[in-house]
Amino acid sequence: MLDAYTDWLLRWHKAIVIVVLAVVVLLSAVAFRLTITNDMRAYFSPDNPQLAAFDALENVFNKQDDVFLFVVPRSRDIFNAHVLTLVWELTEFGWQSPYSTRVSSLANHQHTHAKGDELFVVDLIADPKKLDAAAIASIKRISLNDPTLVGTLVAADGSATGIEITLAMPPANLNANDEIVEFFRSRLPEFRARYPEVEILLGGSAAMNVTLGEAVEQDLRNLIALSYLIIIVGLLLFLRQLGGTVAAVLVVTMAIACTMGLFGWFGVVLEAVAGFVPSVVMTIAVADSVHILVSYYYERRRGQRNEAAIRESLRINAAPVLITSITTIIGMLTLNFSDSPPYRDLGNMVAVGVCVAYGLSMSFLPALLAWMSVGNVARGQSLEASMRVFADWVIRRHKALLVGMSVSIIILASFIPRNQLTERWHDYFDDTFEIRNTIETVNDKLGGVHAIRYGLDTGVDQGINEPAYLAAVDRFADWYRRQPGVSHVTKITDVIKRLNMNMHGDDPEWYRLPQSRELAAQYLLLYELSLPQGLGLENIINVSRSATQFTVAIEKTDSERLIELDRRAQAWLRAHAPDIRAAEGTGLDMVFAHINHRNIRALLAGVALALVLISLLLIVALRSVKLGLMSLVTNLAPAGLAYGTWGLFVGWIDLSASVVMCMSLGIVVDDTVHFVSKYLRARREQRLSAAEGMRYAFNTVGVALCITSAVLVAGFLVLGASHFSPTWTTGILIAITLSYALVIDFLFLPPLLLVLDQRWHIRF
Repeated sequence: MLDAYTDWLLRWHKAIVIVVLAVVVLLSAVAFRLTITNDMRAYFSPDNPQLAAFDALENVFNKQDDVFLFVVPRSRDIFNAHVLTLVWELTEFGWQSPYSTRVSSLANHQHTHAKGDELFVVDLIADPKKLDAAAIASIKRISLNDPTLVGTLVAADGSATGIEITLAMPPANLNANDEIVEFFRSRLPEFRARYPEVEILLGGSAAMNVTLGEAVEQDLRNLIALSYLIIIVGLLLFLRQLGGTVAAVLVVTMAIACTMGLFGWFGVVLEAVAGFVPSVVMTIAVADSVHILVSYYYERRRGQRNEAAIRESLRINAAPVLITSITTIIGMLTLNFSDSPPYRDLGNMVAVGVCVAYGLSMSFLPALLAWMSVGNVARGQSLEASMRVFADWVIRRHKALLVGMSVSIIILASFIPRNQLTERWHDYFDDTFEIRNTIETVNDKLGGVHAIRYGLDTGVDQGINEPAYLAAVDRFADWYRRQPGVSHVTKITDVIKRLNMNMHGDDPEWYRLPQSRELAAQYLLLYELSLPQGLGLENIINVSRSATQFTVAIEKTDSERLIELDRRAQAWLRAHAPDIRAAEGTGLDMVFAHINHRNIRALLAGVALALVLISLLLIVALRSVKLGLMSLVTNLAPAGLAYGTWGLFVGWIDLSASVVMCMSLGIVVDDTVHFVSKYLRARREQRLSAAEGMRYAFNTVGVALCITSAVLVAGFLVLGASHFSPTWTTGILIAITLSYALVIDFLFLPPLLLVLDQRWHIRF
């Protein structure tokens, strides 16, 4: 069948090249229909329990989507007329933002005081034109003594303040975040020009989401292009053939274009991680092309004519390329076990890309070779000569190498448990991004960039007015304040205590909870009736008055500490407030905190299934159960070494690092399958001895493995220069894995084959 296919391909090679190019142009023309969302919620599946809990809380209380403007005067003092006027102006400006539903700031903070039995609720800065020394002193005194302001909107030392704009995002508008952030980016320069001595930082979830998309776009524009260039230069240097390099680059480019175009036909909405698709498809396309090209030039240097060299190259590579394509597809499809939809899309897109790369490598590439003229085929012989010398060294020292490599694998893999499964999403961006500067400044000045939110439910209408409930909420807040890293707790009892004090002549001795259910209810009703529209208590009290929202602000930390803190909080509630119904802590931070654990568990199941399927495939393809199982060991070893090295020098695995094994599995299997298949071909077809068969394998496939590994490792190392943590984590870890794959296939697999060949007495 392969001979008939090759005859057809060589006969119609010109037509095949033209038709394939036309199809690629047609598909890539609609790639523009692909749209990318920058909503971080897209990282979670609809049935994610943490996301469901978060949505349930937001449906009762306020949305968490926001823009946060952080005002930091160089004088480190916000309490002067100039800065307070700016805060007032930014507060008024915040209401003009698209989709804004609430603006909270020092300026419109609802300060309460009483005269007799009458309660007055007023903006803290009612008129910036009346900011005389006495008014400023009063604002400062009130602000720095109000627990609802300090740590949320005002720094404890008065050096900075924030304006939070709460948003109601339209679910159908994928560009809402961009629209909002563009509004602020276009208008804030006006304020910065008028207040040059004040730093105005842009943050919040909307800015974070937009920056996420910008970071991926920046990597695609700069680093992926540079990686592409390095691969081109590497192929040119190693192949020493301009025609072959052009052919390989065309295959890579067309595979990527077709993949994106195929999904563009369906108008697929992608997430930021789709930016890795070109890199991974590029990896597989390069590997397929190089194996065929190296074999082709190998035959040409031995005197074969053009068509004969193409026939032989396809004959010896058709099965290995098919096997590695299938195993790569299996590996990438395991990402469908991921709990994160973007990684499922990534797996599916790359799987399609692998199919396209295989089709182009087996059709367009040989057809183009049949059409184009070949340069001096003598170039490139130096690599073959070096490979023969290396093969002899491996054969002579194969027993010592097997022992040494086995010990090295065991030692390095033992460091895998040192990796902590965690997520540091506040470190996604480096300081070249404004959002990182905002995060660091807010964390430094306010002390909290993470939040855990609770819905503390009584289960009874009007139950929040019960003194026992309010006292339990207060004790829960006291417990939380004693926990390391907790900077602030927002709770309803602070409002009620202040109202109780107001209604007792503003006597600080009465800053405590009322002992009567009726008093608590009356205070809240009186207060709410005095609040202006848009600044009510719906963000902290539900409609039936059966539950309140309790929010904990936490200094910059990782997901493991957030999860552990919530576990201890749940234990405290069960032990000390059993009547309060409280689900596990939620919020976008907590949803992210749990996703890594869920993703790792899901991917482990997927990888286990993939390894079983790959093992069965290799057993059938190699026609040997023992060789198939042996190949499984060599396929797992690079990932074990890579994650062991990561544990030794880095020590954490986040969402992006957790999927590297699936993403790199294809090229790892590719190396093993090509080497073993060439060794078996020498033993079975040519009846060579074990040593000569090993030399044949090194001579025929060693050069290809060196070329693919070198150019791909260099290409992925470029991603380490990214300013976006998931990109550089993925790039560096894949580069480490591919480097170890070459080491395993050169220093561990050959000695293992030689030893097992002798002991198993395989009948070739």
